[in-house]
Amino acid sequence: MTKAIRLPSASSAPTKSFERTEEGITLLTSSVCEPCQVFSFGDYMPSAEPAPHRHVSIGGLVSKWAVHPLRRDAMEKARRWLADELHGGDAITLRTLRLRKGLSQQQLANAIGTSQPHIARIEGGADNLNIDTCRRIGRVLEVDMNSLDHALRQQQKINKAKSSS
Repeated sequence: MTKAIRLPSASSAPTKSFERTEEGITLLTSSVCEPCQVFSFGDYMPSAEPAPHRHVSIGGLVSKWAVHPLRRDAMEKARRWLADELHGGDAITLRTLRLRKGLSQQQLANAIGTSQPHIARIEGGADNLNIDTCRRIGRVLEVDMNSLDHALRQQQKINKAKSSS
């Protein structure tokens, strides 16, 4: 059997076809290559507005406090309090596991090598996780895969209930 190689110079002529619509208009379609416009949707999020003069953004404030051990410990303590007081009666979710460890979304994201918006989407139920991400989250939060799966399912139920309300 002989292998056939198609060279661009040996290709066939462009094909053309005609179609008839209900209105009786004839449309021409062709396989001729024409330049097309390429759209990029990578930067779909508008950049955050800078804080007004003599003000500090929340992210900037938290970053500043993370440098000082006493303030960092106070923030971790506050997150644990949030987990117990605000989410203590709820089912165990990824959010409560994270808060009980005293971690912010940004800290969890840094620990597993992803971004804070990704963690927010996971907690909000908008992203499904692959097994590698689950393993990394479980390692950082010091929970086994079954506990993490249960927490993610509980979060999913809560989010579904909120969206149907």
